[in-house]
This record gives sequence, structure tokens and C-alpha cells, in this order.
Amino acid sequence: MPWNFPVLLMMWKIIPAVMTGNVIIIKPSPFTPLCDVRAVELFNKHLPPGVVQIVLGDDSLGPWITEHPKIRKISFTGSTATGRLVARSCSATLKRYTLELGGNDACIVLPDVDVDSVAPGILLTAFFNSGQVCHAAKRIYVHEDVYDKLSQALVKAAKEAGVGPGQNEGVQFGPLNNRMVYEKVSDFFADSQKNNHDFLIGGKIPEGTGFFAPLTLVNNPPEDSRLVQEEPFGPIVPLLKWKDDADVIARVNDSDWGLGATIFGKDLPRVEKLARQVEAGVVWTNTSMQQHPVSAFAKPWSTSANTSL
Repeated sequence: MPWNFPVLLMMWKIIPAVMTGNVIIIKPSPFTPLCDVRAVELFNKHLPPGVVQIVLGDDSLGPWITEHPKIRKISFTGSTATGRLVARSCSATLKRYTLELGGNDACIVLPDVDVDSVAPGILLTAFFNSGQVCHAAKRIYVHEDVYDKLSQALVKAAKEAGVGPGQNEGVQFGPLNNRMVYEKVSDFFADSQKNNHDFLIGGKIPEGTGFFAPLTLVNNPPEDSRLVQEEPFGPIVPLLKWKDDADVIARVNDSDWGLGATIFGKDLPRVEKLARQVEAGVVWTNTSMQQHPVSAFAKPWSTSANTSL
């Protein structure tokens, strides 16, 4: 289990396993073990012993689980780098596995949008949970006809969204989860500063206690920059300008990532045409990150989507 949504993602794994007659072992992230422990305790009040189990520890436990000959299936949610190690380890015993890995999701904004109405939703698509979401919009491609207006609207919305401790009044976005991700995100801030990117808002992590990073929008950085090509997993997002449909699809698909994408626009035939060309496991239209429990989370052919063998 990952640390960003430890309870929700755990339930997505436990419930199907138990309902189909299996036992399951949960290995939570060492950053967020307690909520998973409490949930498993509740399950064990109502299920026979051993149906839902939990083991606690650091990353060294992972190979013990993936290589164990009696464990028949692995469901892993986490980074792409670790997912490769999981797949390699599972191959030794030919066990089945499901991988839900990292993402560098694109958000495409068409020129016919009502800027004022979509701006808050696009901001949340990018910065929900302070950007610590695999399906967050990590590249926002905005048509040149509305680029300036939407940029201003997003900056306004970002200024109104407070960042800080959750108990403070008016705070909408909290800290990064742990020092490891804080240092990774800080490195992306430093890289953008080093390359003289234009910050529309944010751009500098403040000094002080806590792993807080400001909501940061970067104005049209180069397509080959780290910020566009990689996944920060934090609140720093590039706004990228486009004009031609074929060009934006080529840029969106020129990526090793393929988890999800979002398209905003009023011209629904155009939206659908673009959506069917995006190489991603899930493409949302005029909404974002909406999950339904009976729908597949992502298609198995997508590079960084679920892979089931």
C-alpha cells in the first residue's frame, strides 16, 4: 500500500479479495501504518482469523512477499521504479500481479471553455492532496486562445486556496507527506529556478517547520524540461500552450507514462475525438478523478496503468 491514500486504496484491495473467497495480507507504507492497523482490527472482529492479515515494516519486507511461493497474487500501488522490481520478483514464481504505478497525466483545455467556471476544477485536478495523487493533472495544455485568461484565473484561484496546517482557518491544501517526497519536490523547484522558468505563482518553498510547498504554476516551460517529462508528485505544475489538435495529441502521447488524462471543452464531438486519441488508461471529460467501484480503474495495455498477467 502507498502512503497517499492508505485507507481508500486498502479497501479497494481487501473488499474484492474477501468477496471472491480469498485471504489477503496488507503491507502498508511505513509512513502510514496506523490507520491500516485499525482497519484490519475492525475486519478481524467480524471475519475468521487469518482472512485479513497485516504485516508492518520497511521496504525490505517487499521481496519476502513477492517471492513467497505460497502467495498467489500481488496487488501493488506505488512508484513505477518499484513496480518494475515487483514484476521482476513475481516472475520467479510466475505469480499473478496487478500494478497501479505513477502517472504524468495531461489535462487538455479547449478554446471554448467557460474559463471562470472551469478554473477551480482544473486547479483541484492538479493540486488535490497537494499534488500527491497518481491521477493528478501534472501537465496542463491550454489552447492559446484562452491561455492568458485561464492562467490569470488559475493564479487567482491558487491565491484564494490556503496552504498550511489543516487546523488553520481557510486552509485547503496541507503538507507533503514525508521528508522523502518533500526533498524530491524541492528538487523540482530547484531545477525550475536553475533553468529560469517563469513562475506565475509560487516557485519558492518557504523556510520553517513542516513539509509545506506553495501551489506553483510554471508558465510554458520547454517540453523537454524535467517538470514536463517527469512526475514531481507535489504542488508544482506546468501550463503549456497549444494551437493545433494533432500537435497537442502528439505532445501528450510523447511520454512513457499512460495512467490517465482529462479534457475540458464544450464541443463534445471534438472532446471525444481527442479523448480517443490519448494513450491513457482513463480519460475523463469535463471532470476529473471520478472513480466508480464497478468500473475498471485503468486499461491493462497502458504503460503505467494496471498491468494484470
